[in-house]
Amino acid sequence: MNRLNPDTHEHDRIDVRLDWPIEDVALVTLSSPQTLNTLTNEMVLALDTAIKEATAARARVVIITGTGKAFCGGAYVKYFTDPASPYSNDPMAIRDLYVRPIIDLFRSLQHAPFATIAAINGFALGGGCELALACDFRLMSADAKIGLTEARLGAVAGAGGIQILSHILGRARALEVALLADQWPANDALRIGLVNAVYEADALGDAALALARRLLLCSPITINLTKRGIYRAETASPDEADQLALDTVAVAAAGPDWKEGMTAFRERRAPAFAVNGAGMGGAGIA
Repeated sequence: MNRLNPDTHEHDRIDVRLDWPIEDVALVTLSSPQTLNTLTNEMVLALDTAIKEATAARARVVIITGTGKAFCGGAYVKYFTDPASPYSNDPMAIRDLYVRPIIDLFRSLQHAPFATIAAINGFALGGGCELALACDFRLMSADAKIGLTEARLGAVAGAGGIQILSHILGRARALEVALLADQWPANDALRIGLVNAVYEADALGDAALALARRLLLCSPITINLTKRGIYRAETASPDEADQLALDTVAVAAAGPDWKEGMTAFRERRAPAFAVNGAGMGGAGIA
């Protein structure tokens, strides 16, 4: 059973659903299949609200998935083609009122103290691909497709394709993905490192939960600190990155999970990390 595709009979009225399939693991489901889970203003707001609710509830892992044929179909193109749209023929409104909130939302996933998993159940195109890129892990259904398709519409992948993709794939592959604007089948996406793993559609949900359980074995403080360090080091000089790593070690060593982990190692037992420890990991990191 795919436990990440919960049955709902209200697809036309629900944009995003927040569930807790296991303790400390939040499941965020984009549920607007009639629009292929595209990033309408309402969808962006609902997804942002769900992430904030999961953060407030001290989630340790957040899984994001979709319903129907799509994980996320990307930008809601009707905003740019309908003359009645507030974004029609207004490049600055598109930049500041549409794309900027999406960037802020996706960055919040990187800055979150918990690990994030994209369970890519269907099409992840354009902004949908960028949503997946903003997550720490990407698991993909064997029958799904992913890609930055903006170039074939005369658009630009400004919500992560420009900023994030090359850090994941390297410059050469990033240019291949962004400039050719292909829809990549799952196995090809796995081959170039765009996703971490591929599963049959009916196994994707259980695979995401299995990965979440592995993450629950780790210190929430360490996950928080390590995420912050890795993402910040991407734009730092080598010396700055080294200092960031040193500061991260110092913060971890001052925290309860360090003591518990070392004590558990000495006593040859599994550590019992504080469930609410994820909220304190950022202290002291500039």
